[in-house]
Amino acid sequence: MGKESMIRRLEQTLKPNRFIHSLGVRDESVKMARIFGADEEKAYIAGLLHDCAKRAQRSDEQELCKRLGYIPDNATAMCPPVLHAPLGAVVAEREYGVTDKEILDAIRYHTVARRGMTLLDKIVYVADMTEPGRDFDGVAPLRALAHEDIDKAFCEALRRSLIYNIDKGAVIHPNTLEAWNEIHENH
Repeated sequence: MGKESMIRRLEQTLKPNRFIHSLGVRDESVKMARIFGADEEKAYIAGLLHDCAKRAQRSDEQELCKRLGYIPDNATAMCPPVLHAPLGAVVAEREYGVTDKEILDAIRYHTVARRGMTLLDKIVYVADMTEPGRDFDGVAPLRALAHEDIDKAFCEALRRSLIYNIDKGAVIHPNTLEAWNEIHENH
C-alpha cells in the first residue's frame, strides 16, 4: 500500500486528534532519522502507523484482536493501555501491507520499549513523546535532547514513562523494566 493510501485509511480509522498525532509522530520520526542516520522511509511508515490499532474504546481493541486472531501475551494483557502497540504491528502487516520487520518492531515496541532497542525503535518511541502536539511539563527539554542525542533522549523518555506509570499505580510491563535495566547495566 502506498503512503497516500495509508494516510487516507488511517484518517478513516482514527479519531481526528489521534490522526493528527500520528502525522506529528511521522514528521518527528523522519526529522530524527535524518539527524541520526536512520532510514527515513522506514521512520516515515513506522511513525505514521505507530497508533494504527488505537481505538477510542479498549473494547474495540479487544474486538480487533479477536477479528485478527491476535492473542496478547500475559504481560500485555496486564497493561491494557499498551495493547494497541503489538496489535498495531499486526494491523500494519495485515491491513497496510507492511512486511519490514524493523518497521513492525518499531510499532510493536513504541509504548513499552524492550531490551536491544534499535535506532528506529528509539526514534519512534521518542517521537511519540515529543511530537509537536504533546504538552507536558518537561517536554521542551526532551524535544531538544531528541535532536541532540537519541540514546540520552530515549533514556529520559523511558524514565518519564516509568515515573508516570508508577505515579498512577499502573503495572509496569516487563519489557520496559528490561530496557531500563539494560541502559543502566552498561553504565
